[in-house]
Parts: sequence; C-alpha cells; structure tokens
Amino acid sequence: HAACRTLVESFSALFNQKPVVDKWTFSTNGVSIMGRYDIPCIGFGPGHEDQAHAPNEMTWKDELVKACAMYAVIPSVYVDKYVK
Repeated sequence: HAACRTLVESFSALFNQKPVVDKWTFSTNGVSIMGRYDIPCIGFGPGHEDQAHAPNEMTWKDELVKACAMYAVIPSVYVDKYVK
C-alpha cells in the first residue's frame, strides 16, 4: 500500500538503512479504522514494543527524535510520489 511504501521510503532516506516491517503484538485503533471502515492505516512510533501500552511505559529520547524526523518527512514523501 502507498502508506506503507511511504514509511519505508522515508525511513530509508533519513537513516540510510531498511526499516523492520512487521506486525505488532498488541492492538491499535487500526482494527476498527481498517476493519470496519476500510480506511488503510499503518502503525509507527518510537519505543520498544514490549513497552507499548504497559504500566510505567517508557521510551528513549533518541527514538523520539528519530520519530519526529519521520513525522516531518512522511507528508512530503507521500505527496511527491503519490499526489498528482
């Protein structure tokens, strides 16, 4: 899907490496967004999966900075490639 390809391309361009593309072992609102309404969605964010939605969840500053860079570049990569 274009949204997934956009994230892969954004990550590769920013960090000069391929991202890990996989499933999460926890649930998100994507279940209803895609499942009920057929609106494509992807999950992306900083942190380690074992910390997500956990008591005393934590993440690392370096990962927050990298995630912010991704959030900043994703729209331009998507528009440049998929909006005519």
